[in-house]
Amino acid sequence: MLRIGTTNREKYDLLKEKGSISSSQVCRRLKASWYDIVLEVGLKSERHLLPPEDMLVALIGEFKRLESYTKAVYIESRNKQTFPHPRVLTRHLNMSWADITKSCGRKDTIEFVADNVSDEELIDEYKKLSKNLGKPATVEELKSATVYSYDIYRQHFGTMGELRRVCGFKENTKRSTPIITKEDRERGLKGIYSKYGRLTYSELKKVSTISLSTIFRKFHTTKINEIWDEILLNNSM
Repeated sequence: MLRIGTTNREKYDLLKEKGSISSSQVCRRLKASWYDIVLEVGLKSERHLLPPEDMLVALIGEFKRLESYTKAVYIESRNKQTFPHPRVLTRHLNMSWADITKSCGRKDTIEFVADNVSDEELIDEYKKLSKNLGKPATVEELKSATVYSYDIYRQHFGTMGELRRVCGFKENTKRSTPIITKEDRERGLKGIYSKYGRLTYSELKKVSTISLSTIFRKFHTTKINEIWDEILLNNSM
């Protein structure tokens, strides 16, 4: 970067020495955003971001172009000249990803989302974030910094207490209400089945008082047919 005379990612890829790895390869190997890498090596990012209010207006158009509010689609297909990585964006706007997308027009609730990330990758990210903070990260701190999403963390670990436990931190979260177990969800779905039969996702959403996102987390699948198969198999045993 010193040789090139810039920390701009696009210029780095254009002017890097022959044989040097690309910026994408650097980010994958270091498991960090380009912005964080620039800071880590002691340099200053040259990206000039739009003021927060203007950035939110611009993001409305970008999400419409992408036809998606999901973080993974944004990371992969955004206009990288104008819109930074989610980690940089959430810091710049001082908002969580959910708040940003809601401000930009997202009206649907965030349900279970499919993911390809492993437990180990999430644990590694949470440990690094907590190390930088000097303490176990809170929910809001995790939401504002994760490159994945808080919903994915919930799908993998269920609660912050469990996440902290597997990361080796002392659990000090307090629960004001009992944990709802998978068996509780299964009993509720059996009651629905006895009254309405085997409903589709859309049908179940209309009649269920049970949070479908919680159901998906408890059964570790987004396919309602797989959930019914498991419930009915258990019921027949």
